[in-house]
Amino acid sequence: MLAFVSLWSADLLALRDAVRQVEDVVEGFHIDVFDGHNADHLLFGPDVVAALRQTTSKTIDVHLNVDDPYRWIDRFAEAGADTITVQSGPCPDVGEVLARIRERGCDPGLGVEVHEPIDVAVPFLDVLSRVLLLGTPIGVKGRDLDPATTDRIAALIAARELAGVGPSIIVDGGIRKHTAPMLAAAGADGVIPGALVYGDRDPRRAASEIANLEVGAADQVLSAFWSEEVSP
Repeated sequence: MLAFVSLWSADLLALRDAVRQVEDVVEGFHIDVFDGHNADHLLFGPDVVAALRQTTSKTIDVHLNVDDPYRWIDRFAEAGADTITVQSGPCPDVGEVLARIRERGCDPGLGVEVHEPIDVAVPFLDVLSRVLLLGTPIGVKGRDLDPATTDRIAALIAARELAGVGPSIIVDGGIRKHTAPMLAAAGADGVIPGALVYGDRDPRRAASEIANLEVGAADQVLSAFWSEEVSP
């Protein structure tokens, strides 16, 4: 299973160390961008992405939670983002925004919030590199995974099979030691872990166990993973 670790949960005074702890076992690093509107936070800008680009060759995965995503695409692309994900709500023209992301050499993603039907992503499956399925409200930490998430994964898998296209399905929010195997079994291609990795006594081990989960293995025994407890 792909793991894009959220640096929001890392030690913000030691981001380089946080990256080096896990970069050999994860797919990349997730950067949430909040402007205080779509979520009640101010978090991470292009300068952080540029610094991160100088630190790692792994995928830099930017999630724009901003009022005007089109305005920020160029700056984050120039800073070194590999993937840029937007929400449909702030986009006057979702297709135009996704096209601009691809024009700038980045993989486009579309986030689907907990309250939104998956139908918001279906018209764009042929241009998306990923669907970011939110398992909790944006910008809220410590919430349980929405119980409908596995059904929503199944619906997205069916939609992409029908369309004959292959954007990855990545789940963000509510990633816990018991939900990560469940999401892999449901067919999610990847997750965005935060505290599950950086709250563990051994972040590298925690990240490795996520990366080693087999996608779509519905019969896997959950207790075979997470041999050590994760600190709160």
